Amino acid sequence: MHTHSLSRRNGHAMGFCLVLLAAFCYGLQPFFARFAYAGGADPVGLLLARFSIAAGILLVWLRWRGIPLPSGRLARQNLLLGVGYGLAALGYYSAARSTSVSLAITLVYTFPAFVTALSITCLGERTSALKLASLALAVGGVVIATGLDLSGASLGALWALFAAVCYGSSIIYGTHRIVHENPLASAAMLLLGCALTFTVAAVVQGASLPATAPAWWGTAGLALFATLVPVAAFLAGSPRIGPSAAATLSTLEPMVAVSIAVLFMGEHVTSAMLGGGAMVLLAAIFLAHQGAADRECAPVPGEATRDS
Repeated sequence: MHTHSLSRRNGHAMGFCLVLLAAFCYGLQPFFARFAYAGGADPVGLLLARFSIAAGILLVWLRWRGIPLPSGRLARQNLLLGVGYGLAALGYYSAARSTSVSLAITLVYTFPAFVTALSITCLGERTSALKLASLALAVGGVVIATGLDLSGASLGALWALFAAVCYGSSIIYGTHRIVHENPLASAAMLLLGCALTFTVAAVVQGASLPATAPAWWGTAGLALFATLVPVAAFLAGSPRIGPSAAATLSTLEPMVAVSIAVLFMGEHVTSAMLGGGAMVLLAAIFLAHQGAADRECAPVPGEATRDS
């Protein structure tokens, strides 16, 4: 009994560390991206290279391990999910180029509020005082962080909100429609979907790939340390600690991204952005815990059949 309890605590601690690692690595994106931009890349070219490299590495690893890719409907679903995540990445990176990284990541993290609002209005999810208060908190945070300006002058803010909508929509689709057979195989298809999205974008509007050695090193770092490592760490860690704790720990990402923007990119963060960002992150944490509570209270599919 004692051994089982110790093993469970160790597993939880390992999951905690893995999810924290994933959030930290995701937060490193601005650090690597700045090298690629300095070497001539634009968002489409950088993201095309990022997802192509990441997908290629993961595909080689899956083949080495003898793990097959999803096929049929599941493959199409994961590719479509990759398109959604790709559009979210385009919104985030375009926002970070048009405005500050700090504001961009703050607005992107309104996606839990978007998911909750859409789930209540379209998917019949029950509402609660905490959900409504969290939605109000997130909206208030956006208003404060943007200085009441979401007009045409704030194109970066609109790109960031577009990213939040795309990311939230992808989460809803992935949660309600897809049952994964192997998470890493599904991740490979998702990354392929992202790469295909930016291949099409590059053909339609053109793209500037990294043009210098430091730029390609930065892109490789983005693909490895800010894409593949956090994907693997999150997939391995989140089942050990549960979705609520995983979502809460993931709020480390914007903190890391903002710190990098201030320390390495010379950004100035105003008190309004800090206050609004704190409100958005609190809303995300509250909604994560409420979502976990809803899942615990939900009836298990087939429960009535087993008891009858």
